[in-house]
Amino acid sequence: MKKLSTLLATVLTGLPILLGQPVLAHVIWFESQTSNYELLFGHPELNEREPLIFSKFEGATAYDSNKNTIPTTIDFVNENLFVTPQSSASALTAFYDNGYWIENVDGTFSNLTQEEAAAINYVNTTNFVKYTKYLAAWSDDISESFGLPLEIMPLGNPLGLKSGDELPIQVLLNGNILANPTVEYLGETLSIDANGVAIIPIGAGGLQVIEASYQNLATINPGISYATTLSVQPTSVPEPSFILGLGVLGFSFLVGKKEKS
Repeated sequence: MKKLSTLLATVLTGLPILLGQPVLAHVIWFESQTSNYELLFGHPELNEREPLIFSKFEGATAYDSNKNTIPTTIDFVNENLFVTPQSSASALTAFYDNGYWIENVDGTFSNLTQEEAAAINYVNTTNFVKYTKYLAAWSDDISESFGLPLEIMPLGNPLGLKSGDELPIQVLLNGNILANPTVEYLGETLSIDANGVAIIPIGAGGLQVIEASYQNLATINPGISYATTLSVQPTSVPEPSFILGLGVLGFSFLVGKKEKS
């Protein structure tokens, strides 16, 4: 009882170590490495990465083109988490539970253990859960939902898109199309049409990490804040200097042929 009274007093006075609103925007996403995939936590649109807490990691799954699961190895090294499929993966998913956070009187958030949150009956408390989907290949099976509680669905092949292309997407909550998710791309919030579709504009760097979120705070105790991402295997684009080098080499080859003919 003394611990509960102390915790309530702390919440009401806003005295604990505080974290600001950006806790809402944290996401997880995969980036491909030479022989594996790294799961990252932070803000991809700002290229900001924060330490990943292994105890909050709930699992990752790799799939082949038929959406059969592939055995994987998980390595956690110096707050970096790597997923290594034992064979070529067409897709990966992951789940990260960022825990319980209470909103203080000044609008900031503080982290609570599940026991602390339950002790105050989850008042003003939200569970922040993070999901991600990464696509390295495309097939009919891969185009279907992976069953994530919150999932971004590309309405077309998202791989190999070029500058000037557009990718329509929808967001599913437990398999149903959401009419009002928040969809962000490169730091901008995108509009959603009457069919729940958002249009992702593709720039010179190809398709970047798409973020979506949804909060169900009114009917669940505690409230749940979902965040999810979609990213794809980047298209290999030669550096300008490499392209120039090829041009010079080709020109020299043609000159050589002309001199020999």
